[in-house]
Amino acid sequence: MHEKRIPALSRRQFLQVAGGTAVALSLPGVLTACRRQEAGPLKIGVLLPYSGIYAVLGESITQGMQLYFDALGNEVAGRPIELITADTEINPDVAQQKVRRLVEQDEVAFVTGIVSSGVLAGLRDYFHDNQVLCLCSNAGSNAHSRAAKTPYIWRTSFTNWMAPHAMGTWAAENVGRTAVISVPDYAAGENNVTSFTHSFTAAGGEVVAVQRTPFPNMGDPAPFMAELAATGAELIYAFYSGSAAVTFVKAYHDFGLGQQIPLTGAGFIVEEDVLPEQGEAAQGVKSTLFWSYVLDNPQNAQFKTDFHAFTNRDADVFAVQGYDTARVIDEMLQRTEGDTAVDQLIAALDGITFDSPRGPFRLDAHSQAPEHNMYARDVQPVDGTLRNVILENLGPIVDPGDDSMG
Repeated sequence: MHEKRIPALSRRQFLQVAGGTAVALSLPGVLTACRRQEAGPLKIGVLLPYSGIYAVLGESITQGMQLYFDALGNEVAGRPIELITADTEINPDVAQQKVRRLVEQDEVAFVTGIVSSGVLAGLRDYFHDNQVLCLCSNAGSNAHSRAAKTPYIWRTSFTNWMAPHAMGTWAAENVGRTAVISVPDYAAGENNVTSFTHSFTAAGGEVVAVQRTPFPNMGDPAPFMAELAATGAELIYAFYSGSAAVTFVKAYHDFGLGQQIPLTGAGFIVEEDVLPEQGEAAQGVKSTLFWSYVLDNPQNAQFKTDFHAFTNRDADVFAVQGYDTARVIDEMLQRTEGDTAVDQLIAALDGITFDSPRGPFRLDAHSQAPEHNMYARDVQPVDGTLRNVILENLGPIVDPGDDSMG
């Protein structure tokens, strides 16, 4: 069981605050600050996988959040922040137990995290029926911006429609006109199938086959590689993440498919968390995503520097999502002046806008998900390290909020 409380202040920060108490007590507004302090820390539940194939995603999202709050002295709107983490694995039943503990025993103000679309689906009714706000920092399930939408679930990350929709159009125009789709057999995979098929065929392409692999573990990839090689398609579109992405991309290279059929996909398949292990097998893979390590904007430059200093490793897109989630929490609580009444929190989310490491970020009230740029990328060496070089800024994208576009 992974559960820990991240204290609002480090010992060093506490001593700095204590050392300034005599001065602070003489300043205007100190009584208001003291009243807020008496309310105790603002407890936030963090539901993420810290074990299994998506463990690295959970750690990156958590570290991104910690980095942002650390820069604020772990205090927002006059209230100390306390993150209470819980390991969901990728199991909806486990997640149900953990969310109940966070909400009913730890009495968190709201919940964030969630990597798996299956976990989000399993928790949807709990959040809705109990009027608990969830700021989802990864799981992209399309339904939760559409048929299963509830005012209590907002996305700070993406929907599963975004990357495949962008890639479908771009691939048909730049790579080939016949495609095979390969995805893990679960909700996010099906979302990718639907979205890519819609935009690819609308742009004049044809999907000739769909391959569904076992989830969460693919097992022996050889039969799947043989199946792809036999299709004669002009490109492969794949959606995999975490260790499954490593398995797929390395097998694709080792079986010689990289020399035969261009590999495209949602950007998670070659993200910074998996590129080092994939090595040269990833070179030349084309993908679409809302961020790249080499994205040139001041916010990304500062974020990468700060994240490396904080963790001693390079940032990835999941760290960006955690960082932006913390920024949304900050903006939301500033708007409510620290009040955590759920109706006020929800009202405060509408239209939150800021410059993110990913580029312009805006929360869209219709889809309850971000509007942000999408980028076409290609894995190339940059200063001796493989990175996702941006081929084209495809411009802002926002989920339609219904199934009209896949």
